Amino acid sequence: MDILIIGAGIAGLTLAGQLEQSGHTVQVVEKAPGLRTEGYMIDFFGAGYDAAEQMELLVELEKIHYPISGLSIKRSDGATRYFIPYPKLRKLADNRHFNFMRGDLEQVLSRRLRDRVPVLYASTIQSLSQDESRVHALLSDGSEWSGDLLVGADGIHSIVRKLAFGAPDRFTRFLGLWTAAFTFERTSLYEDVQNSFDLLTEPGRQISVYPLTGDRIAVFFLFRSNKLNPRPTREEALRELSCRFGGMGWLVPDILQKSRTASDFYFDAVAQVEMPEWTKGRVALVGDACHCVSLLAGQGASLAMAGSYTLAQCLANDDVASSLSAYENKLKPQITEVQRSARKFANFFFPDTKFQLLLRDAGLRASIVPVLQPFFKFKSIRLPNQES
Repeated sequence: MDILIIGAGIAGLTLAGQLEQSGHTVQVVEKAPGLRTEGYMIDFFGAGYDAAEQMELLVELEKIHYPISGLSIKRSDGATRYFIPYPKLRKLADNRHFNFMRGDLEQVLSRRLRDRVPVLYASTIQSLSQDESRVHALLSDGSEWSGDLLVGADGIHSIVRKLAFGAPDRFTRFLGLWTAAFTFERTSLYEDVQNSFDLLTEPGRQISVYPLTGDRIAVFFLFRSNKLNPRPTREEALRELSCRFGGMGWLVPDILQKSRTASDFYFDAVAQVEMPEWTKGRVALVGDACHCVSLLAGQGASLAMAGSYTLAQCLANDDVASSLSAYENKLKPQITEVQRSARKFANFFFPDTKFQLLLRDAGLRASIVPVLQPFFKFKSIRLPNQES
């Protein structure tokens, strides 16, 4: 089949590689000018780990795995309240778990393509139409494409979803949270940030700080707001961060200063994408475009890889209608349950009151007690049986 993939992120690159190996003719279109390197540290486990194992990628993923020693919960003066060793956290995922930067994973997947699949950067889709036998697309560079299947792997703000399924508001569930992330060069002020994931939480706001290779530091903000402009400018985002995190102790004042000059500044709403159907005729969605769980669940990259792997396996029979039906049937029930669980986890992990914060801390401490760990296992899906 001739297949066009919109989006060269984790979902798109995974799908392109698997489809090319199966003998399909594949083209990828990406709006970014090149392979993206920005992002944040991600947890990788569950069905994505299963898919990576089937794709024989575990050795490559081990190379980009960050040797984080554990989770360090901080006080406002920078002192450590308590520490959870990483090996004990990894047991919650049956030791089938990695943590690495999103951009590093995309580079692994891109190298795997080895120039066998053309990727058109700095371009996107402008319109699409379809009939019983073909789907047609007009790209922003003026070129036209016609083929058997078009896949939207273009993330939570998917253009393909908007063109094929309708207005984004119909499918997006805003969780009332916002996030920001960026990196910067280490200075002497950060000499105590070594190899742990440092977390400072106060009711309604939270910041994480962790080290990267190359003597860099990464930060990740999270705060609650229902009033912010849905698509704020960078200046609006910076003002909101200063307003929300101003007066917070530890390293926060210096971090807020660095946010103004960060070249990889990222800011967005925390949301889920829920759709009654992921496919429409000869158009399909994969990854965050159709089933974003939310970044708080820590499974976006994993589910993107699992979804793309599953879709590629289903397309092996070359019948579009039955393949897309099988793809949805294998994954949708599990992901719906994970989304429900993720909403509960967001309320637990990001508390609004001091009492809720105490409960969260008690839960985190209990999660590493051996006899209690079965009650704290990460809620994740497994890779579907491709024979069912």
